[in-house]
Amino acid sequence: MDIGNLLFNPNGRIGQKDFWIGVAIIFGGNLLLTWIPFLGTLIWLALLWVGVAVYGKRLHDAGNSAWLHAVPWAVSIVLGVIGSVMLGGVFIAALAGEGDVNVGALIAGGGLASVFFLLSTLVWIAYTIWVGVLKSDAGANAYGPAPVIDATAAPVEPAAAPTEANPDETKD
Repeated sequence: MDIGNLLFNPNGRIGQKDFWIGVAIIFGGNLLLTWIPFLGTLIWLALLWVGVAVYGKRLHDAGNSAWLHAVPWAVSIVLGVIGSVMLGGVFIAALAGEGDVNVGALIAGGGLASVFFLLSTLVWIAYTIWVGVLKSDAGANAYGPAPVIDATAAPVEPAAAPTEANPDETKD
């Protein structure tokens, strides 16, 4: 497996094993980058391209266009905007009133807004699992030849056929 090709080249096809390796790298990178303020954001932008390459090649392996990768992005953006607008509205309403801030309304509105952020995460989890388990096209397709299976893996030998009982033996 060529890690550079896996992570940066959006052309071609990859199998399930390489896809899950790529997803683990993306997930791990995003998890670590959360703790690095400015540099983490810049590297996160690069990981967007890595996601396009990894998910796109896996979609290609199943005979689908990589443009399908835009669907969860669009859903996440819409859910994020709805959640952000709701959260902003809650804060504006809480601060605009005369006198005390209604803490209960802040908590309720914030909880409802967080549902939209959670839905966005669930969309990505479901999409990742779906792409990861897609059935590969056998042989070449419009996106290239089938991925090469790792030749270093131990070959699996078929189970031996059961032997027939000797007809000369009698049962007691």
